[in-house]
Amino acid sequence: MYRLFNFLEALIPAAIILLPIMFYYLHKRNILKTKKEILLKEIEKGSIVDPEMLAKSLTNPVSEEQRLQNNLRNGIIFSIAGVVIAVATIIFYVYLNGIYAQRANGSTFNVDDLVPITLVVTLVLVVAAIVLGVGIAFVVSYFNQKKRMNKTA
Repeated sequence: MYRLFNFLEALIPAAIILLPIMFYYLHKRNILKTKKEILLKEIEKGSIVDPEMLAKSLTNPVSEEQRLQNNLRNGIIFSIAGVVIAVATIIFYVYLNGIYAQRANGSTFNVDDLVPITLVVTLVLVVAAIVLGVGIAFVVSYFNQKKRMNKTA
């Protein structure tokens, strides 16, 4: 039982951190691969490719306002996710403490049983704080860029 818990304890942080990074990387790689394939097919057909169109297709065509909206949306999503993860983890931990407290009243209770759970909960709360911090950074970035755009306009 403890081996499985130790394995899951090592797997959870890796999954929480590495999976979103991997999905983002694969998404970006797929977009660039698709653009490259389209351009190569156009060149193979013998059609004349406009250099400006070629440059625009290889760069990100997102306008400044869309980028600002994306920052705000990402900030809200990350902030809500951080809060939800933290609240769910705290509720889960309080629930487990209640179960262990009930067992302690009628049976033998070993405090060492709660130590690995406390470590995992602490790790998940740290990850939740990081996610919340990223969300707040996106929202602050949105307001700073919006203020800068208003000054230049």
